[in-house]
Amino acid sequence: MARPKTKPAPAALAPESLLAWADAAGEALGRGLARGLSAGLAAGGLWPTPRRRGRPPKLVLPGTVAPEKRCTVEGCIRQARSKGLCPAHYQAERRLRLAKG
Repeated sequence: MARPKTKPAPAALAPESLLAWADAAGEALGRGLARGLSAGLAAGGLWPTPRRRGRPPKLVLPGTVAPEKRCTVEGCIRQARSKGLCPAHYQAERRLRLAKG
């Protein structure tokens, strides 16, 4: 024989003071979680920013690179690293050559 299904007690039968307490506890818990999440995100604790790959960039201020060590592209003041070009212009030239085939 099958068991008779029992109905859960309706919320209307719960005491009002218990419902008020549950609402207050839920609100306090939600505020505490929101405060903790915002503090953790502000400090970078939960989800830190992704690390940058490769060599860290050198701090080069305008005018600190000797003219003979500068990139050969007109108007560029960055230091040349390979074939007389800075890394940005070297990559641009490389992409052009690869696209031509």
